[in-house]
Amino acid sequence: MTILTEILEACWHTLTMMAPYLLLGFFLTGVLSVILPVRLVKQHLAQNGKASVIKSALLGVPLPLCSCGVLPVATWMRRHGASKGATGAFLLATPQTGVDGFLVALVILGLGFAVYIPIAAFVSGVILGLLLNLFPDKSEHEVLEDTSVSKAKPVWLRILRHGFVTVAGDIAVPLGIGILLAGVLSAFVDPQSFAGLGDGLVAKLVVVAAAAPLYVCATASLPIGASMLVAGLSPGTVFVFLMAGPATNAATFTTISKLIGRKEAVVYLVLATLLALVMGFILDGLAPLLPEISAKELQDHSGHSLWHMLAAIFLVMVLINGKIQHNRS
Repeated sequence: MTILTEILEACWHTLTMMAPYLLLGFFLTGVLSVILPVRLVKQHLAQNGKASVIKSALLGVPLPLCSCGVLPVATWMRRHGASKGATGAFLLATPQTGVDGFLVALVILGLGFAVYIPIAAFVSGVILGLLLNLFPDKSEHEVLEDTSVSKAKPVWLRILRHGFVTVAGDIAVPLGIGILLAGVLSAFVDPQSFAGLGDGLVAKLVVVAAAAPLYVCATASLPIGASMLVAGLSPGTVFVFLMAGPATNAATFTTISKLIGRKEAVVYLVLATLLALVMGFILDGLAPLLPEISAKELQDHSGHSLWHMLAAIFLVMVLINGKIQHNRS
């Protein structure tokens, strides 16, 4: 098998994993554009204070969105006035967990791990958001109303148009670049190969260096985390992998650069990585005091099911059409 074939297969695998969640994100974005008034977003998420960051992190933690599915929703929030801090807090807190992720973690990693993940997601999101609010926020990022579709159109059409055309067109190029980068990296890096590192700073640095650029969906990464825990990694080192993968991958970083700025995206990446390390050490310290942390290895079938492949094909069509419509407007 040639290197090019390995890269293409890795890109396709990444795309099939991302597609259902990204399509869900587009749909939820369209729904939000209809049911959530722009003034409400501006009122609660546009200010540079603590309240908007806390509300944004609280909103993101329970949502069943991974690092790709969160991008359309965050794009909509940012387009309609959310501050850099609120956007960053949402982007970091949301993909780390969700209602679905909590339930899966409870089953395969134990109550202690399942409880710690959403708490760490909220705390890290708030810290990052508050620091991002220190950067000046230019008013031109704010869009008061979405004029892409007349409100006289049927609700279902407005939902589809905004989510699958307007937002898809906005992020098509950076998302495509990110998928390519993640695919290249995935072709040569196997996260489970680091399972024998144990604990300590070196182990966590190696794991975060491997996980950060890869696309690893939070829920889909839990079985990998379980196998790493069984193989001897400490709970905190496993947590670093579970946080760094969903929150800092290449597909996310390229899109964040467009949303909040290149410098801010670098700050996001650095702080998210540092917070993952800190939260990992905290978990190692708290592990003896938490409820049982255990692991069961599960086989992940999410990558190449027929549903995922069909979703990937549809996603490519949506992104291409969105970009064409975006260029025409």
